Amino acid sequence: MEHLGQPDRPVGPATELAWLRKIIVERALTRGDYVLSGGARSDYYIDKFALFSDPNVLRRIARLFVPLLTEINPDIIAGTELGGVVIATAVSQLSGLPMIAVRKKPKGYGAFANEFVEGPFERGQHALLLEDVVTNGRELLSAKIRLEELGLHVTPCAIISRGLAPVRALIQFSLPRGEAPLEN
Repeated sequence: MEHLGQPDRPVGPATELAWLRKIIVERALTRGDYVLSGGARSDYYIDKFALFSDPNVLRRIARLFVPLLTEINPDIIAGTELGGVVIATAVSQLSGLPMIAVRKKPKGYGAFANEFVEGPFERGQHALLLEDVVTNGRELLSAKIRLEELGLHVTPCAIISRGLAPVRALIQFSLPRGEAPLEN
């Protein structure tokens, strides 16, 4: 797989990243037997909507992207369907940058049927493409390719990488299998 950034380089201050790990464990982490979006099985699941539904938590997560915004200076914020759109909207509101949504499949109805991207953009713009949780990075890579085919320059980033994909993320979050403690 293509390398999608700098997965070993942290984004944001260490205290804020520690807070993000803590809030994930407290509010969004469940143990069980789950099938992830790429088909892999896992004994834990991160319910990002348990985080995104709290406006204070969502705003604080959006602020974690400020150093990245300063570093790459995008023209537009892009979000992947569905969770990436939520975080992209929050980052757009915080930064004042416009936002677009990238669908997994083209919409089959309405004025813009058969299009993968919702919202205005121009060829040559630099997009910060945001995803919520990545396991293997397949969806993020597909969205990146779709945007590049439309003439955008794309920097992808996720909030959480489960450690199985070389994707730049706010945090790498992985747990050992079994009944290990949740203090990650």
